Amino acid sequence: MSHDLHQVRSFEHPGEGRKRAKATPKGRQIDPQAAEEIALLLGDLPRRRAAAIPAGLAFTTKPHLAIGQVRRLTAAGLPARWVAAGEVYGLPGELRAACEAAGLAYVLIIPCDYQVTTAAGTAIRADEAVADAVFGRRSCGTGTKGPRISDRALTATGRPRQFLLIRRLLSRPGQLTSCLCQAPEDRPATMTYFITIAGRRWPAEETFKTGKDVLGWDQSRARTWDGICRHTALAAVAQLRQAAIRNALCGAIRLAPALAGPAAGTAGDYAAPDGGEDVNDADLRIPLGDAPVPARGGQPCPPRPGAVKLPAAETARLTRLAAQVTAGLISRARLAFALRWSARRRRHQATARWHHHSARLPAAAGTG
Repeated sequence: MSHDLHQVRSFEHPGEGRKRAKATPKGRQIDPQAAEEIALLLGDLPRRRAAAIPAGLAFTTKPHLAIGQVRRLTAAGLPARWVAAGEVYGLPGELRAACEAAGLAYVLIIPCDYQVTTAAGTAIRADEAVADAVFGRRSCGTGTKGPRISDRALTATGRPRQFLLIRRLLSRPGQLTSCLCQAPEDRPATMTYFITIAGRRWPAEETFKTGKDVLGWDQSRARTWDGICRHTALAAVAQLRQAAIRNALCGAIRLAPALAGPAAGTAGDYAAPDGGEDVNDADLRIPLGDAPVPARGGQPCPPRPGAVKLPAAETARLTRLAAQVTAGLISRARLAFALRWSARRRRHQATARWHHHSARLPAAAGTG
């Protein structure tokens, strides 16, 4: 469970409010129950009535919203094991207490001037702990441009099974980020475990970006409580649908018999962009799998590394193509043309990813 909660800018753009996402290896999805941001308007009774905001809804601060999420989701039986959140949630102690009561591990960012009690019983600023810290170069996960590498150190605090995790950027060694971490008795309280939790915030950020850029999550013109709730729920369902489509793809598109008729769009705007040449079944296949990445820095890129795994945006394009094929709106040649461009985009992304990874891998080995 990863939290990344942001301030609402205005009621006119309610989709910019509090957000939550679920990220798993099989797919990612924005949480449909994330519309409490409109509570910022609770003091404006006329606008509350116009927006049909429930009468019992009260203003709640971000940390207490997160506490309510933790309690509600754990009570519903969600198989959550940890919480990762930003500085606004790491500063007060209520969220940490709620996570400990729920049996959840946590990695919460804290300010640099936060007072931490060391194992020796001394109270120091979080950024002062770096003086005695022993750093090691570690990756918290793999991003689109390669391993997300930084120097990390883990020091014990005065509380049992609570630690201070310090991150130091390679490009800006003077910039430090500190996190308070805690793991229950049945969980490993190790640097690897805490770094893994910290790295899971990035997929949640990608989920929010996909919801807004691809699915129009932040483009709602709804002006009522029910309207924005419905829009958020539909965006979440659309993201689930994309994940299901990507996981169920078999690699080929079967054309309906209706494409042979006049409605197939063989003329005018739907004429084949490649001149209407013959198309075979191989032209209608969708490359599956994922292209390789280099094993070491400086490794030459193969001439044709293959295509990256289907991203969300490409899955949306293929979904629209499938709808057009079903409706008989495009010809066989037009479909093949679109699929070739889709494969080309993914091959280009694979080549770019190879070079990004190759540039970052020496830093992972400590030679960058």
